Amino acid sequence: MTLISALVLLLLALPVLAWAINRLAPRQAAGWLLRLQRHLAGLSDRKIKLGTLRIVYSEGGQGEPLLLLHGLGADRTTFERVAGALTGSYHLYIPDLPGFGASGRPEDGDYGIDAQVERVDRLVVALGLDKFDLGGNSMGGWIAAAYAARFPGKVRSLWLLAAAGTGEMLQTQAVIARQQRGAYILLARDRTEFKAVLRLIFTRTPSLPYCILQVASQRSAAYFPLHAKIFDQLLEDGEKHRLEPHLPQVTAPTLLVWGEDDRVVPLAVMQCFQRLLPHASAVLMKGVGHVPQLEAPRQVAADYRRFRAGIDRGEGPRHSGETDEYLKG
Repeated sequence: MTLISALVLLLLALPVLAWAINRLAPRQAAGWLLRLQRHLAGLSDRKIKLGTLRIVYSEGGQGEPLLLLHGLGADRTTFERVAGALTGSYHLYIPDLPGFGASGRPEDGDYGIDAQVERVDRLVVALGLDKFDLGGNSMGGWIAAAYAARFPGKVRSLWLLAAAGTGEMLQTQAVIARQQRGAYILLARDRTEFKAVLRLIFTRTPSLPYCILQVASQRSAAYFPLHAKIFDQLLEDGEKHRLEPHLPQVTAPTLLVWGEDDRVVPLAVMQCFQRLLPHASAVLMKGVGHVPQLEAPRQVAADYRRFRAGIDRGEGPRHSGETDEYLKG
């Protein structure tokens, strides 16, 4: 067999091999794909212990430190697509929050917002971050806003993407479903429910490789009891410990990013943030749902770089209530 013939056979065999690995070894294939995504974004896996609690996080890039926090039922991978457009300018830290991803999941742990803020600060201290930029999506945005209110001297700027935490959340589909039917529509116990969650949070449901869909739905099912408990703790916090009294204490310039079609955290929450945060401006993205950094990563990254460039130039914060509108990137 000639070398050329061997190469032709190899090229023909590669799609078949990829299909077989995708279908027959989904866990391994998903691991490879996620590691490749991380590598292409300029990120590396890291681990750290906070007492007995293990925190796994992605780190990479150069520049000012930027810490990003994911939402309920998610993990650090939700920020890794947008990370590739930011590692050239910022040193990113993207943890799996306790209870999620590869980090520790104490069954009897406190996952309320105050406890999560405390854990984030322990992580910040362990990483040696004195002053840093902070961002978060959904639950992660709630934690980030609460952190910025409690530790205003540590947060250089705040980036909230469809952040939860205000009273308007009590009228959302997810809360009403839990209160009236005992249903957790943001969580999944099987692949059918997992696909339903994707349809809820995305405007256009992404086409996922079989291996990613299979592994993600299996993990969602395995962690369903714990994540349901966390949802209930967040619901209790939403009723008793809302953000409204604390938002005026945030001194950091803040960028609010919302999808116009968000069916999880309504635009009324963004408007509440605009009213109460002293130095906030907003970007409303057309054709985008609850996870802007996944649906429109290039535009989200471009908007953030523009926002941070204004801070670096020493420009005064834009006045609260100002909203820009963009087509999906």
